[in-house]
Amino acid sequence: MLLKALGLLMITGLTFTKNFSDVHKFQQYGYYMNQYLPKARQKLLKPYEIIYLLGTLMVFLTGVLPLQILGLLLMLLNGYFYLLIVKAYPAKKKCVYTPRVKRILTTSLILLILFAVGMMLLPTRISAMYGFIIYPMSFLLIYLANTLNKPIEATINNYYYKDALRLLSENPNLIVIGVTGSYGKTSTKNVLYSMLSKDFNVLMTPESFNTKMGLTRTIREHLKPTHQILIAEMGAKEVGDIKELCDFVKPKYGVITSIGPQHLDTFKTFENIVLTKGELFKYLQPNGTAFVNVDDENIKNIQLRDDVTSIRYSVSDSIALSPDYYIEATSVGASGSSFTLVHAKTGKKIRLSTKLLGRHNLSNVLAGIAISLSLGVTFERLTTMTADLMPVKHRLSTRRVNDQYTILDDAFNSNPVGSKMALEVLKNFEGNKKIIITPGMIELGNQAYDLNKSFGVAIADACDYVILVGKKQTAPIQDGLAEKTYPSQRIYIASNLKDAFNKLYEIVALNDVVLIENDLPDTFNE
Repeated sequence: MLLKALGLLMITGLTFTKNFSDVHKFQQYGYYMNQYLPKARQKLLKPYEIIYLLGTLMVFLTGVLPLQILGLLLMLLNGYFYLLIVKAYPAKKKCVYTPRVKRILTTSLILLILFAVGMMLLPTRISAMYGFIIYPMSFLLIYLANTLNKPIEATINNYYYKDALRLLSENPNLIVIGVTGSYGKTSTKNVLYSMLSKDFNVLMTPESFNTKMGLTRTIREHLKPTHQILIAEMGAKEVGDIKELCDFVKPKYGVITSIGPQHLDTFKTFENIVLTKGELFKYLQPNGTAFVNVDDENIKNIQLRDDVTSIRYSVSDSIALSPDYYIEATSVGASGSSFTLVHAKTGKKIRLSTKLLGRHNLSNVLAGIAISLSLGVTFERLTTMTADLMPVKHRLSTRRVNDQYTILDDAFNSNPVGSKMALEVLKNFEGNKKIIITPGMIELGNQAYDLNKSFGVAIADACDYVILVGKKQTAPIQDGLAEKTYPSQRIYIASNLKDAFNKLYEIVALNDVVLIENDLPDTFNE
């Protein structure tokens, strides 16, 4: 009986320890259970965990004291190996132990204790079966704990939402600008904040706080009665997400930066993406203003309500697009860009420059310009506003390493448009070898292969050396490189990011330029 109790205690401890990794993955998937479960169950048993199963077998089914003690030691050894691996491969983004995470872990521990007590009352062979199942499938405890906690979470969240609504109601003159898009929304939000904060008291959602809870936290923790503008980044992974955010913060101004095949794993169809992003324009406040990127066919075709004003902008000088604001005489280089802004109605022009890299950033800047002008900023004021814009970390920012070589850091989140523009910047950057480190692009659904293969073709035209992270996930890129007969001796396939950088340190030389294109979360490690 004592050894059975020790065995169940060991199972409880090992499983709960594993739950810390499980809940971290759940958090990385944005607490979306429909995304977490399919990925979590792909790797039920790691090779070293065979010793756990062997130990469980010895403790509960042999009935031989020396073997049972050896079984306990094997189970303990499994825990030691687990901790060694966690230490050797630290997460790139640490788990944030929010109150919700703590509640999930607490509920999980209570369940494990109840299960262990129940197993003490059941035959030993049932305890063995329990041990064989509960540890390899520890992720199901997170599912069960989250399900049991839903009423509690709903009550808590509802309190927070109402408190945020109260704070918004106490600032009736607050102008809310909603920013969404498949890509470019965080960069556009930062451009807007940098420009508008020179003349207004502005609050923006930090980092990628683009969910209802993220907006709620921003409002409750940072909104002051003196704020004149709230810039609300709006993320979406399912139909209706943007409508929910519009109902919450009630934007008067809205900008959709782009619509593309992002998050197809959850949206299922591209039509759902167009519908959801379009919710921002559909649910603007009465007499609101939609800032329409007419370079994007999907945005241009969104139908607007009669009471919504449309301000159209384009980074091309095509009159056929009928933009209100467009740019011409564009010059893009390694130190930034310059262009002439044109107001189509009056013909007024002004020459502007920015330190931001890449043509795609010009669209973000132009969105910021159009909104600024609508809020009363003068043309002449734009010169200072755009010149002071600085790249956001990990979004095509640059840094010099030991005065030896240059890093083009575009690691935040790669997409078909941004990756193409990043390669264009790399190609035009002054330097010796052009090197790329990339794991490819994700969340592209059934277009993942074709888009990553095209990425590989573009890489072949721009790079002198290619370091791919992950053999399986970069297979489409490898096919694209092969299609361009790219020399295999200039391709290295790394097992992980650490391996990739070790290879980089071997080959990088003075004045080389290295593009880091995407940095996948830990959930995508092969």
